[in-house]
Amino acid sequence: MGRTLGAAAGSISVDIMSEAEAIDPLHFRNVMGQVPTCVTVVTAVVEGAPVAMVIGSFVSVSLEPPLAGFFCTATSATWEQLRSADVLGVNVLGADQIDVSNACMRPPADRFEGLDWSVVGGAPKFAGTTAWLTLTPNQVIDAGDHEFALCNVTHMEVPDEPSEPVIFYGGGYRTLAPKE
Repeated sequence: MGRTLGAAAGSISVDIMSEAEAIDPLHFRNVMGQVPTCVTVVTAVVEGAPVAMVIGSFVSVSLEPPLAGFFCTATSATWEQLRSADVLGVNVLGADQIDVSNACMRPPADRFEGLDWSVVGGAPKFAGTTAWLTLTPNQVIDAGDHEFALCNVTHMEVPDEPSEPVIFYGGGYRTLAPKE
């Protein structure tokens, strides 16, 4: 089975694998683990309480208008809470904030315990992040067992002294190598 995709210089014929189910999910996960991702925590205030979810798929989508987005497992209870929020915060974690990421994977009621945070622009912001954005939901797009949250960027900031981000690669946290 083939499909033609439009391209600037013509069209490309692509064979679509009809046996997509034959791809082993564990192998797919291992292969995709070789793609480094930035570690972010998406936050919101829902019914007066802070909510947080670690996200490894945050991405810039458009400059005009400014859009960004991320993927969440469609069946996630935390995602269900976040998707009801009017404002979302994206905390881009620094290399020294692995503890924040780990805390945000605890049971929901314990995720903010012991962390330095405040509500900024309507969403929880952790102190010391390497970047901070506030977003408003634009649309949610089905993407297999995930959903893609396409959002409007409403505010952004970085500290005066930039810090290196923490990344996730090969099943674990990493930091960037120093510039030579």
